Amino acid sequence: MKCNIIQDLIPLYIDKCCCEDSKKEVEAHLNECSECKAVFDGMTADIDSKDTSCTTPKTSKINDWKASILQSALLFASFLIITIGVAIEASIPHGFDNGFAAFNIVIPATGFMLSLANWYFIKFYKSKKAFSNFSCLITFLLIVCAGLWCGFHYEFSIFDFINAYWGSSFVDFFEGVPLHLMLYGSGILFTAALCLISKFSSNAYAKMLGKE
Repeated sequence: MKCNIIQDLIPLYIDKCCCEDSKKEVEAHLNECSECKAVFDGMTADIDSKDTSCTTPKTSKINDWKASILQSALLFASFLIITIGVAIEASIPHGFDNGFAAFNIVIPATGFMLSLANWYFIKFYKSKKAFSNFSCLITFLLIVCAGLWCGFHYEFSIFDFINAYWGSSFVDFFEGVPLHLMLYGSGILFTAALCLISKFSSNAYAKMLGKE
């Protein structure tokens, strides 16, 4: 079959609109004729580029939307936890336990929320791994700094801890001390959990935005 006829059939062949006999003729001719094969490759390349240009922006917009939703959800969750922590702290009378909710709930949640500002600078990171690792680190550092401020503000001291149980009975001492150590240790566990959440959520965020 002549090249001009084959080249007329190539668009129908690509669209799968030709009959089985014409399909076989086109395939046999393309295997033998480099000129027609070049025409075929050019047509399929144009189609592939059009498909890419149509789908990529749409996919990118969806991923940007998902990333924005993730960041907004984490901000809202942080704010909600801070609000709950402040309400609990306000209900605790002044004394040894004053500052418990601030140290264990408000401070970690605030540090995590502030660390989300780092996500706006994702373009400055070379890789997804570097971004997630630094997000985890900055979350930890912010919580530690805020925790130190909280200690000075509420004047936490080991002497306060000792004085709280000085002169108490043996039973009260060994019932109260482990309980307080456990309660204040919960802030450390919450901090560790938030650091892990920061690492994995920032990794997901970077992936949504196409960071390698």
